[in-house]
Amino acid sequence: MARPEHYFTRRPAVPSRPAVFQTTLAGRRFHFVSDKGTFSHGRVDSGSRLLAETMRLDGARNVLDLGCGWGVLGIVAACKWPACQVVMVDINARACELARQNLALNHVTNAQVLCGDAPAVLADRRFDAVLCNPPIRAGKRQVMRLLQDAAARLPGGGVLWLVVRTDKGAKSLARDLAGDFADIQTIARRGGYRVFACRK
Repeated sequence: MARPEHYFTRRPAVPSRPAVFQTTLAGRRFHFVSDKGTFSHGRVDSGSRLLAETMRLDGARNVLDLGCGWGVLGIVAACKWPACQVVMVDINARACELARQNLALNHVTNAQVLCGDAPAVLADRRFDAVLCNPPIRAGKRQVMRLLQDAAARLPGGGVLWLVVRTDKGAKSLARDLAGDFADIQTIARRGGYRVFACRK
């Protein structure tokens, strides 16, 4: 039986077909390469775009891009807030290689990419902020496992910046996270997506 979450896999079976493109995010021009077998091939998806344009990381020193794909959120964060150090992690080896290429394409030096299951490869690392466009198609149990692990890595006052499609359970996911955060606010709504700031 084929897995519907084709991009949430360690080694995608779909043949590679790289696509290089440019786009403007948060007032800056970026160059990216994406590929088949990764999330949002050939473009920045609407959810990541909304989160990239509304997240606020002032004062954050250590930032996690959880499920980074080919790196859009982590790269925007590293460029817009150059004082922070960004860790980008994904289970998809193809996505991780692309994220490394995109760091180089955009001349980013304050970020690194880790490949593997986030709770395992991050070990005991802690962060001031976490960015996530979660792999909803991987299933709620998998998504909650990742987000609850992320919550445990945040100090008091730390923020999980989360974007979810409204029709894919955004409001119910926020309710499910209420026990892990002191405050959850809806920061933006656009194009069928919601951005949440979940504060410890």
